[in-house]
Amino acid sequence: MKVHKSDHSVRGELEANPFASALNGSMAEAMERSASVFGKGMRTLQQESVKFMSRRFEDNVEAAKRFSACRSLPDVFAAQQKWFADMTHAYSKEWVRCSELMTDALQKDTKPVGNGSELSHHRH
Repeated sequence: MKVHKSDHSVRGELEANPFASALNGSMAEAMERSASVFGKGMRTLQQESVKFMSRRFEDNVEAAKRFSACRSLPDVFAAQQKWFADMTHAYSKEWVRCSELMTDALQKDTKPVGNGSELSHHRH
């Protein structure tokens, strides 16, 4: 059996703890907004990761075709060097892309919660 706190006891706790009302107000909004930004960022990164992995898979299939066409050791080294250079470039480019996506998400979705006046009356 759950015991529910009455409104009277909750009000008593808020009066006993002047910071509780501030936490229930602007802090809760800030935390909710942060969770929303985090969720959107994670979804964006997940979508981008799926796209990137699909491109890498296609590139690896092409590299496998180049390896199978090799007729000598220098051909293998050339194919390996191309694959490695392409992979390094792709990962470097993707790192920049993910950084840009996250920067854009943070700039669009974050706004100041308030001017801090909500807490000023509790400091005295």
